[in-house]
Amino acid sequence: MNINKSFVSLAKLQLPPSSRLLSSACCPDKDLVVTISSLNGKDHVTLWKMQGSKKWEVDVHSDSVCNETVVGLAWSPDGQAIALVHHPPRITVHSVQDGCEEHSPHLIHEISESSRLTGVWWFKDEKQAEADTIPDIFKRGTDISGSAHSIIKHLPLLDSVLDNSRALTATQLFSFQNGSTRSKKSDLPEAIATWPILPPDPLSASIMPANVTGEQDASHLEDLNKSDDSKMSSVLVVSDNTGHIHCFLDDSTTASLRKHPQNPVFFAHQHSQMGGTTLHPTRVELPLLSTRIPRDLARISTTARELVWYAMRVLDDMHVAWFGSGAQLGAREPGIRWLNALDDLQAQMGASITDSTTSLLDLTLLLLVGRSSEAVSDYIGSGEQMSERGLQKWESTVGEALVKLRDFSELRISPACQRLHLLLEEILGWSQLPRMYGVCELKKDDITQAMTMTSRAIFSASWLSATARRELSRFREFMKWLRFEISNASPVADPQSSNHQRHDVLEVNEYLTTGLVKSEIDTWFRDGVPKFWPQDLGTPHDNQNLSAAIERARSALRDPSQTAWAHPVGYRDLSHLDKNLHALIRDLASQCQNIFYCAASAAGRAARCKPPVMSHQVGSGPCDSKVHVSYTIRERNVEHRFQCLGSIFAAYDALAEDGADLCVLRLVYDPMIPGPKTTVEAAMLQCSGDGVENNVRYDILDFDFFDDDSLVIVFRANGAEGVAPGTTSIATVGFSDLHYHELHPLVTVNELSREQLIKHAQEEWKAEQIATVLMPIRRSYVLAGCVSGDVSLALNGRMGRRVACVLDIEGEMDDELWGKEGEET
Repeated sequence: MNINKSFVSLAKLQLPPSSRLLSSACCPDKDLVVTISSLNGKDHVTLWKMQGSKKWEVDVHSDSVCNETVVGLAWSPDGQAIALVHHPPRITVHSVQDGCEEHSPHLIHEISESSRLTGVWWFKDEKQAEADTIPDIFKRGTDISGSAHSIIKHLPLLDSVLDNSRALTATQLFSFQNGSTRSKKSDLPEAIATWPILPPDPLSASIMPANVTGEQDASHLEDLNKSDDSKMSSVLVVSDNTGHIHCFLDDSTTASLRKHPQNPVFFAHQHSQMGGTTLHPTRVELPLLSTRIPRDLARISTTARELVWYAMRVLDDMHVAWFGSGAQLGAREPGIRWLNALDDLQAQMGASITDSTTSLLDLTLLLLVGRSSEAVSDYIGSGEQMSERGLQKWESTVGEALVKLRDFSELRISPACQRLHLLLEEILGWSQLPRMYGVCELKKDDITQAMTMTSRAIFSASWLSATARRELSRFREFMKWLRFEISNASPVADPQSSNHQRHDVLEVNEYLTTGLVKSEIDTWFRDGVPKFWPQDLGTPHDNQNLSAAIERARSALRDPSQTAWAHPVGYRDLSHLDKNLHALIRDLASQCQNIFYCAASAAGRAARCKPPVMSHQVGSGPCDSKVHVSYTIRERNVEHRFQCLGSIFAAYDALAEDGADLCVLRLVYDPMIPGPKTTVEAAMLQCSGDGVENNVRYDILDFDFFDDDSLVIVFRANGAEGVAPGTTSIATVGFSDLHYHELHPLVTVNELSREQLIKHAQEEWKAEQIATVLMPIRRSYVLAGCVSGDVSLALNGRMGRRVACVLDIEGEMDDELWGKEGEET
């Protein structure tokens, strides 16, 4: 035994008394630890460096739920994200860099708020190295040539748009403290928030990321486009107390869960109705995960969501530019204010004003014949808004807004919808291959309807661009006319100077009647959802193929009379058609979300659950069905090329009447075969002796497995003579080299729960069939705090990062670092 050997105290932190430390709080591959504290009834998650400095703190509660708490935590395989499970049931994934919420995986199987999420795991996909493969010289990656992603990959990147869901607060903008509380992600539209996706990847949708500018070199974009193999195809699994497990790709009650390292097979231990946890696991096979179908579908869903969310945010910017917001002046307001000021002047001069008709009539008279009323002459000659500064502000506001509408609809909305149409075309083809994609339940009619809505959005965006371009031209002519009339009405104007007319009278008249008060552009943000068809816009009703079109052209060339004007072409009135692009994109988002939401549970529909098959009886005698519920049990699984699996259980009963001892059980069986032959061995460790003083009893406060060789215990002397009461220590205990005794079977060992098996081992010990050994403590360290109450323990036993964190009820946390004999830590 080596006291205080190889231990280094990294830091001692004083946290709020309400702080909690989960067993999975330590990052596996980084010197980081997560704590949870409750401030004003709201859970805050804090990321600490092991040396004691705070990296960030984030408020993770939901505004729509009261008394929400964090009940579980899991680290992503690449260590770049943290998954939190909450009660009432909710899942959030946060970035390790700043704590911001990246996304919130939606539970496909709805559960009530009274249900609880009981566990969370994040499994890495172990890939086998492929030998003698042809190098990917074209850098296709996982894209299939000719697929939608392979086409989108080579398209120009769409300009980035500000993500308002991650708006900065004043605290973030002006605070210089590294540990300031950061705002959480704001609420998203329902369709976007519940859309099943992988971690967002704008580059896969050919969208420039918001944090990359055009001046940055292409190498940085290539770095962003590189996928992290350790996180790719990883599976985030969450269990609840209703007997369900919820699986997310790249993100009976299940008590514990583990995964086959190479195959999509999970082993779940369930709570039995009699109490306790099943000894043998239920096999949950997800055969669809062994194919590329789930990932291809998830990538298309993620890309489609990025494009739709991009279009929605662009339209929001366009809406604000045109109609304005609380803090920004819209392009519609200056013209209305200008005309209202003229109406007020008309009323002051005795004119009967009920609306703007009189003012518009006077302006039209001035435009056409050069005669103006007294009010118009005074307004143009001396109005405050007729100054050059006022005109420039009006011209810049309206001009910039119309240019934004023209460019955004043509260069952002329309290309985004075209890319979305490519993705929908691909899954439309999948829907017609039921043998391969039938489990995805892709409905052809739903996809066709989404494609029709996408086509309408493309038409509507192009239409809006043309309308904004025409209105911009008319507005510029209107401003030329205003300057022309102001110059004529100026009393200091030189009569010999020539003031030539440079405006188009017809264009100015069109703007006075259709643009100054009411604009056609308003209909793209108001009225009903578009229902028009291409034929309503003037396209031929018959869908001719290429050969028919060529034959029609040849016929016209043979007969020149067919190219002559047979009748004048009239103007088609399309004002009765609904053109609300804003509402159309929202409905398109709901339609696409429904398609992918149904398809996202394909792997679950194809799942196969195989409960354990019990072997024949190998003994006789009754088995007590009552389960002792005061056991604290920890589990560790050790695989041996997965030919057999060793499960190590450590159980501690703090309420034992005859003294609490640590029971260690070792089970060896093959879970891949039905009715596995199980070998059960046990060892009883007495909580006294080594590590404190001989014959001094102590209580174990918390414990967990450290690696395949040892476990860590936190114990406190119970006030025996010669030992200071309240002295709390942390120690490592070896279990791999213990002398285990094989248990005698009782009825059927395979049918016993864990708790019944532990009780059976204790009865064997009482019958002196199992000898008690003193706790084989290898190293121990006396903690400065933790003098009273319970403690929480979090471990990281990974080679090179062997760290333990202990948190007591007073909020004091100790970080301890140590290594094995001869190991550099």
